[in-house]
Amino acid sequence: MTTAFARHFAAKTRTKTGINNGDEIFITLADDAPPWLKEAVREAHQDTLPSDWIYAECQAATLAFDEGSLDDSEDDDCVHEHTDSRIDTATKDLYQWAADFCLTDTFAAAEEEATDMGMLEEKETVKRIMSVQYAAIRYIADTMRQACIAAVKEGYS
Repeated sequence: MTTAFARHFAAKTRTKTGINNGDEIFITLADDAPPWLKEAVREAHQDTLPSDWIYAECQAATLAFDEGSLDDSEDDDCVHEHTDSRIDTATKDLYQWAADFCLTDTFAAAEEEATDMGMLEEKETVKRIMSVQYAAIRYIADTMRQACIAAVKEGYS
């Protein structure tokens, strides 16, 4: 089944002032987004304040579901493949992500999940941050995937 759930996300522009002034594009939910999708995005935030990065990951997961690469199969290989493709590979981006999220519930939950999966035994800091980011993206992707599956069962498309 083909869906078009990602259409409920919108790219908007905000103007930044100060040292880094200029226009910045960010992702958010469109005004007409269905309640089930709003709830899924809230759940994906894990009590963290609204985050451009989390919104972008929610959109990416929803788009992957629409395209069929993040599907409703019993095994979660599709979640792993999607998550693996979304991890930052640039060291600067990883450190910036860690700085932005290190004091949030998103980071704490991801760090705990990465520990449970045995991913934080690595000594190299960059690889440890990648493992935490992997767990964070995996949670977001699976949350959005489960919401999309439920929406399909309810007859949304």
